[in-house]
Amino acid sequence: MKIEYPPVSLLILLAILNLLRAILQSILLNHRPQQGTQEHKPKTPRPLKPKTEDDCPFCRVEKGSCIEKPGTCPAPEPWSEVRSLRGRKKTIFTQGHACNNPKCVYFHIMDERIHALVGYGSHGKHEKVQDLMCQACGKKFTVRRDTVLYRLKTHSEKVVQALALMAEGVDISTLERVTGIGEGTLRTWLTRAGMHAERLHGVFFQELIFRHIQLDELWANVRHKAHEVWLWVAMEATHKVIPVMKLGPRTLDMAMGVIHELRQRMPSGCTPIFSSDGLKLYFYALTAHFGYWALGEGMGKPMWEITAGFIYAQVKKIHRRRRLVKVEHLMLCGEREKMTTGLKALGLSGKIHTAFIERLNLTIRQGVAFLVRRTWGAAQFTSELELHLQWWRGYYHFARYHESLRVQFSQPIQRKGKQTPRHYRSRTPAMAARLTSHRWTVLELISYPLP
Repeated sequence: MKIEYPPVSLLILLAILNLLRAILQSILLNHRPQQGTQEHKPKTPRPLKPKTEDDCPFCRVEKGSCIEKPGTCPAPEPWSEVRSLRGRKKTIFTQGHACNNPKCVYFHIMDERIHALVGYGSHGKHEKVQDLMCQACGKKFTVRRDTVLYRLKTHSEKVVQALALMAEGVDISTLERVTGIGEGTLRTWLTRAGMHAERLHGVFFQELIFRHIQLDELWANVRHKAHEVWLWVAMEATHKVIPVMKLGPRTLDMAMGVIHELRQRMPSGCTPIFSSDGLKLYFYALTAHFGYWALGEGMGKPMWEITAGFIYAQVKKIHRRRRLVKVEHLMLCGEREKMTTGLKALGLSGKIHTAFIERLNLTIRQGVAFLVRRTWGAAQFTSELELHLQWWRGYYHFARYHESLRVQFSQPIQRKGKQTPRHYRSRTPAMAARLTSHRWTVLELISYPLP
C-alpha cells in the first residue's frame, strides 16, 4: 500500500505558524504582570462640584411665590389711655395672652401694656382656671385657649406628669399600666404637646447666631413605611440647641430641606463652621445655600461662588465587617488652620469631630421610646414619631438642664442651714442661647399661649 505524504509547502507553512505562535506567547508572558507584585494605583475620588440655589427645590418655591409684604399696621393706642380712669384697676397678669376676636382693635396683641384684657372670674371643678375678657370688644375666653390644656377635663398635674415621663423615655404602654390613663388619651395629649412644641419652636428660634453646626442622621424604625426613615439633626455645638430636626429618606432633596430650614433660622451674613459625617449630600446642600452669584471678568453669565470664609469638614468612618478600621478627616471647604483657630476661639478643642452630635443621638434615643434600639415598641406612622420628637425637643430646650452648659460662679453662694454652697449655675439650652432667663416647668411649657 502506497502512503501519500503532504506536500512540502504545507509542512513549511505549518512550521511557520507554530513559530509565530511561540513568539506571540513569549511576548505576552513578558508583558503580563507577576501575581503578588502588581501595584494598585489608588483611585482618585471624583471632585465634588458645588450646587447652586437653583438646585434646591425649596429655594425655587420661595422665588416663585415671592410676594411683597404689605406695610405693617401701626400698633393701636394703649387701652389704659383710652379707657376711663374710673373703675377697678387691673390686678391680673395678662402678658402673653391676646384677644382672639378678628374684629377687635387689639386682635393678637400680646403686650399687656397695650391690650384691653382683664380678669373675669374662674371656672372648673377640680382646679380653678382663670377667665379673661377684652374690655374693647367684650370677648370672653379662658387662659388655656391656644394651649395644650384647652378643654381638657383631667387635672393639669396628671397631664404634666404623663408628658414629662414620655419626654424622659417612658413607653406609652408602660405609662398606661402605671397611671391607669387610657392609651388613646395619652396619644391625644402627646399629639397636642407635639403640635404646641413645634409652633413654640417656630416662634422662639428665629434670627439666631450659630457658631459651630454639627450635622448627622440616625436610622428610625417605623412599621408602616415602605422605605427607610432617617432622622436628620442639626446641632449648635456651643449652646447645644437643635434648630432643625426632620424625618425622611436619605436623599438630596431631604438634605436640601434641612439646610434650607437651618438657613432660615439664621440672620443674613451668619456663616458658622460646619462638620458632619462622610455623607456627600451635605456638601451639595451647604454649597447651594452658602454662596452667591458673581459676574467674573470677561464672562457673560454669572457664576456661583461659595461664600468667603465658609468652612466645612467631614469625619469619614470606614467600616469593614461592621468594625471601624479607619477614620479620615477631610476639609472640603476652607483651610484646616482657620477651622482650628475658629473652634479654639469658641472654647472648643479645635479638632475636627462630630462627638457632640453623636452624644446627642444617644440622648434622643434615650428620651424617645420609639427610637430605642432593639425595641418592639416601634412607631406605627411617621407622623406619630415626628410629633413625639417635637415634644421631646421642646422639653429638651426649655425644661431640661444640660450638664455641660452649667456656669461656675466667681464666688460660691451660701445656702440656708447645713447645705453646701452652690458653685455652679445650671442652664438649659434655651437659657444658654438667651431665649429665656429661667428654666421652664412642664406646666409653663404646655401653658404658653400661641394665638
